[in-house]
Amino acid sequence: MPSLPRLSWTLPLLLAACSSDPTPAADAGATDAPSVTDVPVVTDAPVVADAPAAERPMVMTTRGPLLGVVEDGIQHFFGIPYAAPPIGPLRWRAPEPAAAWTAPRDASTKGASCPQAPGLLVGSPTTSEDCLFINLWAPPIQPVAPRPVMVFIHGGGFGAGSGNDGQYDGPELARRGAVVINFNYRLGQLGFLGHSALAAEDTAHHSSGNYGLMDQQAALRWVRDNAAAFGGDPANVTIFGESAGGISVCAHVTSPVSAGLFHRAITQSGPCSFLTTPLRDEDARAPVQSAASQGRLFAQAVGCGAAADVVACMRAKTVAEVLAAAPRPIELERYGARYQPTIDGYILTEAPWRALAAGRFNRVPFITGSNRDEGTIFTRGAMIPDEAAYRAAVTPLVPDHVDDVLRLYPISAYGSAFAAFTAFAGDAVFGCPSRAQARLVAATGTPAFQYYFSKLNQRANMVTGLGVYHSAEIAYVFGRFTGFFARTDADTTVADAMGAAWVRFAATGTPNAMGASTWPAFTAASDTYLEFGDMIRTATGLRRDRCDVMEAWILPAP
Repeated sequence: MPSLPRLSWTLPLLLAACSSDPTPAADAGATDAPSVTDVPVVTDAPVVADAPAAERPMVMTTRGPLLGVVEDGIQHFFGIPYAAPPIGPLRWRAPEPAAAWTAPRDASTKGASCPQAPGLLVGSPTTSEDCLFINLWAPPIQPVAPRPVMVFIHGGGFGAGSGNDGQYDGPELARRGAVVINFNYRLGQLGFLGHSALAAEDTAHHSSGNYGLMDQQAALRWVRDNAAAFGGDPANVTIFGESAGGISVCAHVTSPVSAGLFHRAITQSGPCSFLTTPLRDEDARAPVQSAASQGRLFAQAVGCGAAADVVACMRAKTVAEVLAAAPRPIELERYGARYQPTIDGYILTEAPWRALAAGRFNRVPFITGSNRDEGTIFTRGAMIPDEAAYRAAVTPLVPDHVDDVLRLYPISAYGSAFAAFTAFAGDAVFGCPSRAQARLVAATGTPAFQYYFSKLNQRANMVTGLGVYHSAEIAYVFGRFTGFFARTDADTTVADAMGAAWVRFAATGTPNAMGASTWPAFTAASDTYLEFGDMIRTATGLRRDRCDVMEAWILPAP
């Protein structure tokens, strides 16, 4: 395994502080303005009319009957268990099937969110290890033909977040004709702890550290087995996710265990370049540490490092003790590793970026993209007042290319050293890898589409000062302007266009209307993308002058 460029392991640590509820910060910097060709907005995805209120809908699943609710013409089924509670002896094990039930189960309220560090949770205020639940939205009228199924994977740096967050609710996408699903999965120490003793328990695969990813696969198997009962097509499943959710999509696209569980993929600000951590010490190459070495630090921190039975000792700890133990997600820069999916030889047989580059992946139509001001949410609070501080911030990331960075992102173009560094960080971690990812997918003949989200929500920016920040597109994809997002006619236009494109893609494998080509497929030669901004338009060469230069030193080695 060749040594990886330094930036590929250092900047992703910023994700541990990621939140979809940013605090006020400085204004975002300048952006590129490529030549463009305006195209019409197409919003022709089918819209489901409101159905009259009726008795609560009942659906029979493979584990038992569910009793849902209808609101504004859309069926809701919440808190559906897709696996057994991963508690006691099931902590740090692959998910087991949920227990069956016979009486109708009330599915009107969401279940608990998965445990995470205090202050990180967005959504349900209740957390529990018993958290493996699905939420589902579907039109109430049984379709003539099965509907596409859209499964969203939430973000949060693999250490925070919940499918219960209201911004991920799916009624608006369901109104366009899809069955929409999200779910919780184990996070942080409980979801991604690698340890040799845990791997030894898995006599079949010798795997550990990917429990959260296994949860996601269990949720997809639930979708395969139950989507038809809700009017969905189990042979037409789209997985989409933002940030860590998008990185999770990358993991499934390159995991042999996930093959056949989905048929289209969308990554929103979650490129495949992040996952490089090996499980075992012998596979690690500096500066990347193994997940097993991090697991040993964890075992020591909870007082189990010298225990006769390390696993039993760790399983006996309370959730609070587990979450309080170092290394914690917000402290991982000290250790050079973080809780995330690992290259374990089973769930992930190789780094996703290497698999894409070699063409070894589940070849499904793909959408990938990023936002205008990706870096702002991560660099807020950083002290970079001048060129000396700018150089000091860049040096540990790309020590051999500091002058190159300052040339590509000059202070004079951004108004401050802080804004210049923020623009570099956003492009290096999200923008440029997303463009390169589209190129790798398209090189195999697999349909790939690239987007660029630049629509500034005026009220959100007034509150945060973060511009078009990381995760800002979620409100537009789901058509839900919650929190400090406010909707104007211009915002509605972009939301309608994105929602329609996502559902068309889920239904057909292309975001374009029948016979139209408003969003051209990406090729290396065309280098095209669709911008969702004040205007919705096609363009070419997204930040090409910078990304072409930086790719060699910001991306993992193939």
